[in-house]
Amino acid sequence: MAQRNMHFPRTATTFDVAALRRQLDEIERLQKNDINGNIRLKQIQTQCDQLQMDSVDRLAATSQKGLQAEEHLRNVMKRTEEINGVIKVLKEAESVDLCFLMDCTNSMRKYIDDVKNHIFETVEVLKTRFPHLNIRLAFVGYRDLNLPQERQFSILNFTDKGTFHSYVSMVKCEWGGDYCEDVLGGLQKVINLNWKHPVRILIHVGDAPSHGRCYHDLSEDADYYFTHDTDGSVGYSHIQELIELQVKYFFGRLTSHTDKMIEQFLKYAEEKMTIEQTDVEKFTNLLPFIVETVSRSISDTTLALLKNELSNPSKPRMLRTVNFDTKEPDWSRIQDKWVKVVKFECDNQLDCTRIDQQWNIRIASNPFAEGGMRLAYYGLMRYKDREQKVVLKEYKQVDKKANIQEKYFDLLECQTIADFLAQEFNRLPSISNLTIVKKIKFIMLKLVFDRSVDGRPRNLTLERFIEGSYKKYSNNAGYINLDDPAYTLQAFSHWTYERTMENMIVVDLQGIDIGDNQTYLLTDPCIHSTDLMRFGKTNLGKPGIKRFFQTHVCNLICHALRLKRHKDHPEITSSKYDSYFINKPNKTFFN
Repeated sequence: MAQRNMHFPRTATTFDVAALRRQLDEIERLQKNDINGNIRLKQIQTQCDQLQMDSVDRLAATSQKGLQAEEHLRNVMKRTEEINGVIKVLKEAESVDLCFLMDCTNSMRKYIDDVKNHIFETVEVLKTRFPHLNIRLAFVGYRDLNLPQERQFSILNFTDKGTFHSYVSMVKCEWGGDYCEDVLGGLQKVINLNWKHPVRILIHVGDAPSHGRCYHDLSEDADYYFTHDTDGSVGYSHIQELIELQVKYFFGRLTSHTDKMIEQFLKYAEEKMTIEQTDVEKFTNLLPFIVETVSRSISDTTLALLKNELSNPSKPRMLRTVNFDTKEPDWSRIQDKWVKVVKFECDNQLDCTRIDQQWNIRIASNPFAEGGMRLAYYGLMRYKDREQKVVLKEYKQVDKKANIQEKYFDLLECQTIADFLAQEFNRLPSISNLTIVKKIKFIMLKLVFDRSVDGRPRNLTLERFIEGSYKKYSNNAGYINLDDPAYTLQAFSHWTYERTMENMIVVDLQGIDIGDNQTYLLTDPCIHSTDLMRFGKTNLGKPGIKRFFQTHVCNLICHALRLKRHKDHPEITSSKYDSYFINKPNKTFFN
């Protein structure tokens, strides 16, 4: 067996110092490498930890953005459903039952012919104003008590315009036995009709009063049935039934002989119903009277339904308990308070910046007026050693969601942007020389943070107090006040749509004329926007924009601004509008 060569350390005398030094150097080198390795390892560990933390942060941020996107999508879908619900209700408000109650004696022949000759045109004009119009027509003609039953009335229950036209064309007029007619019998037949649509309208046209001493001041020679309904019980019963049916009563006045009868009907109504009279002799035909009547009825119903929908009717409304005081208070008896006030400023991109201030203010204890959704209080503001009368408004509802600051900020943003656009509109050179153009200004709105008597936070809007008679020119559902179409305001709304690249439109315009009717001073506008999360619940988005254009007829100001025709503009012929607006003072409404 071969033996290994074994090496033993040398003795001291033979000890190799150089070799030992080499071994020591090797040990130091290895130790140094270990230290460097540990340092490098720690660096790698630190980097891994940081990468892991960054990954977690990025994952959390991505997850947060995803959650925010999902929440935004849910909110948009919720708002879309709410808007669709509002639009559905508004469409239903354009379902109309219209009944004509007419005296069918010989003196009324031309008015019956007017209804027959213009009913098609009337419906077409109404459809121009209300694209979703669903109208049923009925006719009740009454004559006199001396005639047999089969000749005393002409009755057509609710039907379409074609059947209505054919029927009215066959209605015969007869001479009455005396001057008075069987109006109460006609009302009874009206009550018995098949009323079903939300908007119910009765248009009554006659030149003679009802039989009975309580309905006229004529002699007994003019009324062979002078003792008819002596105690008024029949008439009272009929009016109460019309109130129960929620029928809106309009009377086309031809002579003064019917005045006492209408006064008596109003007494029977006991302020539960109004009977509006219009002197139809001022018109060449009944078309303007009918269109005005139906338009106003639909608009009133629309406004009531809109307020109800926007106030969240699915939940019970908890309203403030208040006492109204219409008189301006004695300010010396009201303690002023130092409150936080917020205003917005708008830039060219229509983004708003918040500015906080501190003001001295006095607020009346009780409201002096109310609107559909808010209460109005007198106020006295002191700012920079100057006092000014103001109006403060807060929502009627007291539940938390009704009075959150965001709702008030929506109002503030809306009015600030509307005023910014109005200032731009006023400077447009293309309309500077048109004498029919008025200036537009919105009252500057601010938000006040106060505390109620029990110490709870209280939010109110604040605006300058303006003396004058307020007028509603339009709303956010397509309504236009045709008594005063306000061509400047109609063109302004159209212009805001194009100015904002078809993303917004300013609507719901109301206020007063100031400076000898040279300036509109407006308040509480609404803005429809493609961004459904802005401007609160009055923003009806694209459906709201569509409803504006469905009833908007461009005027000379629109043409001067070269505003484009919208795809939802109504198709009209000037002849229909010429006949409708024949009594309007300003003919610039037409193309």
